[in-house]
Amino acid sequence: MAQRIHYMDWLRVISIFVVVGIHVVSKIINSGSYTEWEWQYANAIDSALRWCVPVFFMLSGALLLTRRPDEPVGEFLKKRLAKALIPLIFWSGVYTAYNIFEKGESYTIWEMIKLFLSDDVYYHLWFLYVIIGLYVMAPFLRILVHHLSQKAFLYFLIFCFVYSGLLPFAPKFFGFELAIPAGMFEPYIGYFMLGAYLYLYPLSKKSLPLLGFLAIIGYFITFFGTSLLTERRGEFDDFFYEHYRPNSLAITLFIYVGFQHLAAKIKPNRWITRMSTATLGIYVIHPLIQTYLHKIFGINEMTGTPIIGIPLVWILIFFLSFAIILLFQKIPGVKHIVP
Repeated sequence: MAQRIHYMDWLRVISIFVVVGIHVVSKIINSGSYTEWEWQYANAIDSALRWCVPVFFMLSGALLLTRRPDEPVGEFLKKRLAKALIPLIFWSGVYTAYNIFEKGESYTIWEMIKLFLSDDVYYHLWFLYVIIGLYVMAPFLRILVHHLSQKAFLYFLIFCFVYSGLLPFAPKFFGFELAIPAGMFEPYIGYFMLGAYLYLYPLSKKSLPLLGFLAIIGYFITFFGTSLLTERRGEFDDFFYEHYRPNSLAITLFIYVGFQHLAAKIKPNRWITRMSTATLGIYVIHPLIQTYLHKIFGINEMTGTPIIGIPLVWILIFFLSFAIILLFQKIPGVKHIVP
């Protein structure tokens, strides 16, 4: 078994905890009005949490793209794809059943197949499709990583940032589409490669004050930008919530580099390691826990007041999800659907 990198375990656990938090506050953001204090409160929290998904891609890039590039492609894909494809197929079935029996949807077999192939089964499963795509590209990106000079690698990341982070501002704020569309360059490849870059060429500790300053600016751009765009549009506008905007990148970099520099101080923790191995399971199951906490017990983000309801339901969803996945992973065979 490969030696564990403890700061990565902590980052992974905190990131999945934050993902749960995003899905808690998003219930208020997606259904409330920007004129209500509850919406602004939820926006203030959510604006600080958008870094979690990019961190997952960066961790994957750091671990997968810096290994030996001569590993056979077939061997790599067989090992990695099973860990994402089997859970995707199983949990797509679970959420399709949920849509049918709980939400009253009706599908033909062909419609169910199309929902699966088009990532339209349930809102959070998109992450698994992206991971599978990155896994397919990883053996080839790994060769690139091992042959790029640091300078060329940095230029590649700048190219990713321009296409994914800056070009979308043109149609959003200036009203025209560029001839070279931003969507042509898959934005998450940039984070995937950034994780490998920072693993090979860590930023110095002296960069942390600047990164922290940029992260604070990024937070306020996310918060006020989302409020202003939503007010102007008359409904929720998530432009600044996107993971590959410059404001999100600034916060993500500060969090990730900060944990890299805490590595020497972070000690092994049995429970953090255990939670780290359960993050995918927590990710796929937590929306069901959120739904049934509300349906059976009447507990949701608005319980009492959002000041109480948000942290209450956030913590409950996370630890109930972890407990269930812990049990699943002890059952032979079942553990393959929550690796």
